[in-house]
Amino acid sequence: MPATRWDPPDPRQLPEWRGQLLDYLSDPESMIGLRESLRAGRATLIPEVPGIGASPESVGAALLAKSERARLSAAELYYATPDMTALALAAAQTPPTEPMNLRRLPSETGFMVFGEPIGGYDEDAGATLAGTFAHHPGASAVVTTPIVAVSWSVWNPSAVRLDRGTVRWLYKGQGRAAVIPPGWNGVWLTFWSPRGLFSGLAPETVVGALPDGSLMTAGQIDSMRSKGRGPVLAWDNEMLLTEGAPFGPAVPDTTALWSHVVYTAWQLMSAQDDKTRWAEVEEVPRARAGVKRDARQGVTGSGSVRVVRVHPGRRPSPQAAKEDAEASTGRREPQWSCRWPVRPYRRNTCLNPRAHSAGECRHEDRIVPGHIKGPKGKPLRAGGTVHLWDRQPGAEES
Repeated sequence: MPATRWDPPDPRQLPEWRGQLLDYLSDPESMIGLRESLRAGRATLIPEVPGIGASPESVGAALLAKSERARLSAAELYYATPDMTALALAAAQTPPTEPMNLRRLPSETGFMVFGEPIGGYDEDAGATLAGTFAHHPGASAVVTTPIVAVSWSVWNPSAVRLDRGTVRWLYKGQGRAAVIPPGWNGVWLTFWSPRGLFSGLAPETVVGALPDGSLMTAGQIDSMRSKGRGPVLAWDNEMLLTEGAPFGPAVPDTTALWSHVVYTAWQLMSAQDDKTRWAEVEEVPRARAGVKRDARQGVTGSGSVRVVRVHPGRRPSPQAAKEDAEASTGRREPQWSCRWPVRPYRRNTCLNPRAHSAGECRHEDRIVPGHIKGPKGKPLRAGGTVHLWDRQPGAEES
């Protein structure tokens, strides 16, 4: 059975998808999922409240759900078209050379869905349930999880308040968790994957166990998804990016690499002058009935969707995009061999050359268009240099 491809939405669906996530994050089922992720050690951001009687995982799950709900409620909505996604992936083959700069964010809080996966990873879903109530000995279900959306906000942990107790936030990096210090400044990213990932498995494949002890199979999970239970997207993982810190190495199939793509998309969106402009943005307004539903759910962000496309002067041909799309699995990041035979690349640009020798200048990345190298008619050759930087972020281990 072939695995179902990621099917991107019509951009006008994004407000409804947000509404589904807001409802789900208020549901006890989401608390169970987050609690088990914390218990299994899968979470990266870990909130704790010393002195509360409930289990640390239950408290952490409630706080994460409350925080994520507040962030999504305030988010501006973005949709990156398949061409725009492929462009960001092509340019992100070299990590950002400028330190992380909050000025690059298109909005303080946002939610962006991509027309193609920005990454993915293979995982045995049966093995990942080890240590949870859903684990079944011997269960094995290897699936490919595509990453198709990201939400973000400038770090503001004080936005989540408790009637009693003080929240202490930890960030898990390199195998251990360290406290995020007061005054830390940066951005919080959450990555999202599609639900219903078991479509490529035989229906009888055992994934785990249900609360009553019976077996949970891939077919049962797909059946529940097809009946519309739960939102289209599922929380996958999180990370922090420190303001002013260099980006980490481009480690395949990790949040570090996905963050390179997201930040590159922000860079492409923020370039506005004629020579460096890469993107154009169309705003699709929310219908009046939808605005009323948003208000009932406590949404404070705009219901309009900003559709981000490659600027007309830099778009690949429709035939090239079609050939790349046909070669894509829809479960991993696509290649751009037809759209950008020689990828766009970064140039670290000094913005004040006269002050460069004194070390008083400021540098930023500029994305330079890819081009054909060598004599006309000869095979294309792309540069292979990759610049690696130390790990990000920098709040102690965070």
